[in-house]
Amino acid sequence: MTDPLDQLRNDIKIRSAGSDSFELRAFVEEFASRLEDADVAYDIVSEPLQCRGPRGRVLSLLGYSEDATDASLTILVGKYFDGEGTVTLGDANDIFGRGADFLQLAADGWLAENLEPSSREAEYADYFRHRLPSVARLRLLLITDGVMSERIRTIPNSIVADRPASYAIWDRNRILAAATPQTGDEAMHIDMTKWLPDGLQCLVAADSGSSTQSYLAVLPGRLLADVFEEYGSQLLESNVRTYLSARGAVNRGIQQTLAHKPEMFLAFNNGLTTTATDVELVTLRKGTFIRSIENWQIVNGGQTTASLVHFLRGDSKRSVDDVFVQMKLVTVSSENAAEVVADVSKYANSQNRVSAADLFSNHEFHVLMEQTSRRLRAPAREGEQYQTGWYYERSRGQWENDKVARGSAAEQKKFELEYPKSQRLVKTDWAKYASSWGQRPHTVSKGAQTNFIEYAHQVVATWEKDPNQFGDAYFKNNVAKAILFNDLHKAVRESAWYGKGYLANIVAYGVAKLAHEIPRQFPGSRLNFDAIWARQSTSQTLLGAALVMAERAQEHLTDPRRKQANVTQWAKQEFCWTTFRDASVPLPRDLAVDLIDADAATSQASDDKKQRRMDSGFEAIQRVLKVAPAVWEAVHSSSGDVRLSPMESDLVAGFGLRKGRVPTERQAAALLKALDRMAEGAVISKDTY
Repeated sequence: MTDPLDQLRNDIKIRSAGSDSFELRAFVEEFASRLEDADVAYDIVSEPLQCRGPRGRVLSLLGYSEDATDASLTILVGKYFDGEGTVTLGDANDIFGRGADFLQLAADGWLAENLEPSSREAEYADYFRHRLPSVARLRLLLITDGVMSERIRTIPNSIVADRPASYAIWDRNRILAAATPQTGDEAMHIDMTKWLPDGLQCLVAADSGSSTQSYLAVLPGRLLADVFEEYGSQLLESNVRTYLSARGAVNRGIQQTLAHKPEMFLAFNNGLTTTATDVELVTLRKGTFIRSIENWQIVNGGQTTASLVHFLRGDSKRSVDDVFVQMKLVTVSSENAAEVVADVSKYANSQNRVSAADLFSNHEFHVLMEQTSRRLRAPAREGEQYQTGWYYERSRGQWENDKVARGSAAEQKKFELEYPKSQRLVKTDWAKYASSWGQRPHTVSKGAQTNFIEYAHQVVATWEKDPNQFGDAYFKNNVAKAILFNDLHKAVRESAWYGKGYLANIVAYGVAKLAHEIPRQFPGSRLNFDAIWARQSTSQTLLGAALVMAERAQEHLTDPRRKQANVTQWAKQEFCWTTFRDASVPLPRDLAVDLIDADAATSQASDDKKQRRMDSGFEAIQRVLKVAPAVWEAVHSSSGDVRLSPMESDLVAGFGLRKGRVPTERQAAALLKALDRMAEGAVISKDTY
């Protein structure tokens, strides 16, 4: 069984590709990725910076993340040991101080006056100086591959650049624990008696005997605002957090109500739907009260909460003493919290304007990609004697869990040969590969989560028109895009012309430019993704052409005449992409060997759709045949609001209640639609078919 610590160290080495000069950045990127997986921060920009401050004081930070939902700025600082090491309290204070001083000196203009203007440190100092006025709170996270000293208990909050700042240490033990499904996100304990002496009065729904329990309550606006100020967007379920970060957290209508009719807020607002893993109740003569809540999560009503806090921040004289918010609270067990919270979020948000794309993490598209990835085997690479699989990871930690489930060390080793860690496809990376080739490098540059939700809108729109477009060819093509992206990433890093920084932006822009130029310079042709899939690598000709695009991308992104000083922020602008897209960059003519006739590609796509329809038909028949007799009995005897049509009743009687008969594809599809409707009406459970 692979030791998690060894795996962490190995993942850092893989990212650095054996280059010592990139090992610090690889460490930051690996920890940033894991922090994003743990929902600690979103769209982290990995950017190691170091300079000198007054009297030679060392200033440094490793990256940052902005969260529009709670107007917070997260700063990564840290220590990379590349082996064993311990972070003492003195070390922690020094490391945090280097990051805090960078922000402070950026805010007061000292860095702008004293650093070389062309340096990345000066560039970011200028960016933070202009961003800090809109930041409400700072979070400094210390990351390290060492361990935190047991003597460190707490690091008190402070004020940095006139902003409240909190501090947290993420050592290797904490980052590894966050990857464990049973551990998951950080625990939150909300003590209601801090605001209400008896706790929060509530109504308890009748006990249905299930693993969930529901409560109804009315929250004082001040309590909700204070909790959000303390925990920020950690209080929001991940889908809701991503949605608000991408769309904006503040609702003008809510602001108007708070300003002019606060006493009507309860009447006008839909309130919150929330979940928790536990609540502490006390029964008094006046009724039942919630004294504390464990792991409170807002799954519907995040915009209400964020707007409430934004209203208070706008003017210190404002008050929400007359504001109350209705709340439904559902407790879920720790064992199935992730699944139940996702379902509560899905159904709560299906009643408002949060679209299917905003809840894309739970979409059946991912189930299909997962199934396809387990079924298809990639051709053996040149010199290798066995085929491998590209493992689509539908949920966090799935690859590791499947490996451990194999049991013995020998079986786990066999799993790693079958599905190499380097061929693990994380959902956000999958979206990055598709969006880069889809000529949206500016969206990719906005960060993994923001790009993911933009990609979701495209996929959901296509899925609703015709889900058969997502067949084997779609999967293979996107794997080919992943191979091209990663090969280019490695080649750029090893190129003599590559300077420090902006690697991810350069690669995304290089791939997008290549995608744009091929049909323009080779009319009637497309890139032959099948050839990349067959080789499981990028040809030297194609890689050479992509490198030309990437080199020009670096020149464009770092051009002194660019419209925005900060390169990372410049790369996020659509204007940055369109000006680069329209620039003339010739491709080598010998690239033609890597191309395919566009008409042939279209015909191939059509054939794949037909095959997908056939596969879908067979899958529908198999699903129907696996449904248990008791489920068919419940469906057939349903007499409530949800009933079968006469045609559906005949089908259930003929193929569900009578065993041994096999429906046609069309009959199977009709039966599945009937089962879907019965599940929505709570006649049966979704997981019974």
